[in-house]
Amino acid sequence: MSKIWISGISHYVPEQVVTNSEMIERFNIRMKPAWVEKVIGIKERRWANANEAASDLAVSAAKQLDLEGFCGPIYLSTISGDFPTPSTSSIVKRKLGISGRSSATDVNAACAGQIFALELGYNKLMTSSVDSEVLVIASEVRSKFLNTQDRRTVFLFSDAACAIKLERSDNPPGEIEWIVTQTVGSDEYEILIPGGGSAAPLTNESFASGGHLITMVDGSKIFEKTTVELINEIENTLKNKGMSKSDYDHFIFHQGNGNLIRVICQRLGIPLEKAWINFETFGNSSSASAGVSLSHAYNKGVIKKGDRVLMMAMGAGYHLGLVSIRWGI
Repeated sequence: MSKIWISGISHYVPEQVVTNSEMIERFNIRMKPAWVEKVIGIKERRWANANEAASDLAVSAAKQLDLEGFCGPIYLSTISGDFPTPSTSSIVKRKLGISGRSSATDVNAACAGQIFALELGYNKLMTSSVDSEVLVIASEVRSKFLNTQDRRTVFLFSDAACAIKLERSDNPPGEIEWIVTQTVGSDEYEILIPGGGSAAPLTNESFASGGHLITMVDGSKIFEKTTVELINEIENTLKNKGMSKSDYDHFIFHQGNGNLIRVICQRLGIPLEKAWINFETFGNSSSASAGVSLSHAYNKGVIKKGDRVLMMAMGAGYHLGLVSIRWGI
């Protein structure tokens, strides 16, 4: 029986490193760098340059993979696309020079987006009689949507991209064992960009008041909601799959907040040495962060062939995703 496995993974972070001290000075924020590091858990983050868009970061990540002869579908997760239309995935396909008429699809599931995109790619390969490989990318340029005077959000967000190549094979060295995605529709918007959509088109007035920027209504509610939902879903899913946390060598989280990851690990009894945390230097790159963390851990030699990995993310909406991976590269 055919299986789907990760045959390649890569990530890209912009060259521009922005420290807490630089941000405080640049935006005239009345805070201490040490306080930001202690309370938020971040020292620095990567931001794109003025001429870099989400498609550029996506291409920089994808070009590190072996794409010679690739002509399969592309699934690209982003909530900071180049334009409302056309799709950023179609722009990435053109920039990569991928020929053929295979589909290119944008996915919007906030911070869980790349796991949702992985599920789409997985299902495509399991049902297609034509395609044997797909490209799954997450790319975010969140720095261009920051309210630089909002202390709740300005230090959190960063820019990055991750590219994952999935292949179908009869006897692969690794495997995507299962993927679970859920959406728990929220009647409140704890974090959103309020303007620019059909519900509230941008006007001169709304633009001037920051309607195009990230707005966090209740950070503490997001923290608690994410903690409770992720813990419950991890425990319930593993129970339903007949598995336990001890079956896993590594736990890869969406890097929403370093302290959040530590709290979840503590409540679940996961040793911190099994969790990869790079929030303090990479920040929260929304849908790209879980994949970037997976790629980062692999590149550092932490994740090795034969290891089992549980990757998870939760994003605004609320969208939640888990994926179990037997590592094969």
